[in-house]
Amino acid sequence: MRDMNNELAAALAHEIKNPISVIRANVDYIKLSVKPNYISNFTIIDKELNKLNSLISDYTAILQPNINNEIIFLEDLIYDVTEEFTVLNTKEVTFSFDLDSELKIRGDYKKLSILLFNIYKNSIEAINSKGKILTKLYNKIDKTVIEIIDNGIGIPAELVNSIGTPFLTTKENGSGLGLMICRSIIESHGGKMNIENIENGCRTTLIFNK
Repeated sequence: MRDMNNELAAALAHEIKNPISVIRANVDYIKLSVKPNYISNFTIIDKELNKLNSLISDYTAILQPNINNEIIFLEDLIYDVTEEFTVLNTKEVTFSFDLDSELKIRGDYKKLSILLFNIYKNSIEAINSKGKILTKLYNKIDKTVIEIIDNGIGIPAELVNSIGTPFLTTKENGSGLGLMICRSIIESHGGKMNIENIENGCRTTLIFNK
């Protein structure tokens, strides 16, 4: 039954992406002939279409089995993901690292990239305009641990125990699916995720079994 549900969800995602492409093409065409004062409306449409496309892609990815059970050096993975934000990030956010370069796990590189990307994205969004994100990577007894620590606004106290619940979000335009996707990915790798407020920020901890 689970395989059938996965196939149906993947097929539905594919069918949703087709009309999104048509909408985007028509929006781009209409933009050529509208008055300049309407352009901002099309910017909003583009932003929402991008968000929808991203959600569909991430959701489709987590439905797939971990077909790539490869050796992943976590230091390389962390640098690869954070490098994306040097291009995407519009805020003054400084990344710092305290990483054990020898640590590795077996897993699906694409899914783990989605996991880290969502966590870093949340950290950046929690920072007002300027801040810091520290990433630690280390062994702890029989576990491999990644800590991502930001100095953002943190999580509202009343929502801490509900983090990862579908459609629960503190963001004006959020869906509440990002952390649910993160939790699904790490659990599919036999690990777990903890999120907690700390003094002057938030810490997300990813714990993998060796």
